[in-house]
Amino acid sequence: MMPCADLFRGGLGLGLTLLLVACATAPRETAVTPMMPAPPEDPPAVPQPELPCAWSQVKGVAILLVEATADGNGNGTWQFFPGDEILFYPTPPGATRGAEYKALLRRPLSGSCEQPVLYLIAPIGPI
Repeated sequence: MMPCADLFRGGLGLGLTLLLVACATAPRETAVTPMMPAPPEDPPAVPQPELPCAWSQVKGVAILLVEATADGNGNGTWQFFPGDEILFYPTPPGATRGAEYKALLRRPLSGSCEQPVLYLIAPIGPI
């Protein structure tokens, strides 16, 4: 055979051997998992406007049980009928213990209102 052919054959064999060894010792590539995108941040909480109150209304009579004192909070103690409910509400001028008034009692059903509201309409009889 020709000397060039042996050199080529030897070089080819050496080249293939180096190529196989290089591939066998190369570090394996690991599959890269794509990172999940970060979940969108919640927008800042928008303050909700307070809902108006829903009320139930009852017409009745309010009787002054205890007059307001000057040193206290200025509220008298009232008893509302029907329902026999005790309420604390400012005493009108000239009202004395036992005075009766036509009244309207509003009780909260929903919303941000917490306490009933008493409206004194007019006195019943002389004050």
